Amino acid sequence: MKLAVYNIIFFLLSQHSYAQYSPEETSKDYIDYAYELLEKKEFDKALVKTDEIIALLPRSTAEIQYIRALSHHHLGLNLIALDEVNTMFQFTMRDELKMNGDELKMLLEHEIKKDVSKGEEQEYVMAEVSATYPGGMGEFFHWFHSSYTMENTSNGQKGKIFVEFVVNKYGKIGDVSILKGIDETVDKTVSALLLKSPKWMVAQQNGKPVEQKIVLPFSVEY
Repeated sequence: MKLAVYNIIFFLLSQHSYAQYSPEETSKDYIDYAYELLEKKEFDKALVKTDEIIALLPRSTAEIQYIRALSHHHLGLNLIALDEVNTMFQFTMRDELKMNGDELKMLLEHEIKKDVSKGEEQEYVMAEVSATYPGGMGEFFHWFHSSYTMENTSNGQKGKIFVEFVVNKYGKIGDVSILKGIDETVDKTVSALLLKSPKWMVAQQNGKPVEQKIVLPFSVEY
């Protein structure tokens, strides 16, 4: 009986102790690690870490939005980054973070305007109608693995490579970029193979064909 009472008291004290900390304080270690990932230029991992923080809280904060905006900016997704910054200002924040957010917003708006003035066509990540491979993604991965197997001799090693590419307005793949590779030989082989992909069904925005940026993981043997 005494043991049960002690357990109840310990539980209540522990709950009182946790209640002293705000959600931001309990997630501080996660946020610090996300900043470390930014310094290492592992921007995709930083985004994953912010997803974990949001699930922990469970909500976003100004600092989380700032980290996400920086990550998207360095990944070349300025429109998404600007949306993250605008969301950031919906939360309370310290003066230093607000100043950093203001500076990032000015930078993003400048770069977006510069791209428009150069006449560069906008690349969508989430178009109204996404680019699709004829027959679906299963058919695309079947084509990829069949073609990769025919062109390469496997040494029994396996790995995963993350690739970003653009499906242009004519359905062709271009601007292939390795976000997380395996080694130079495998990376070049995968990049070259994707450029040979059969045509895709193009993305559409407001009923017009547009370019769409896509990120996919590929499991390969090498």
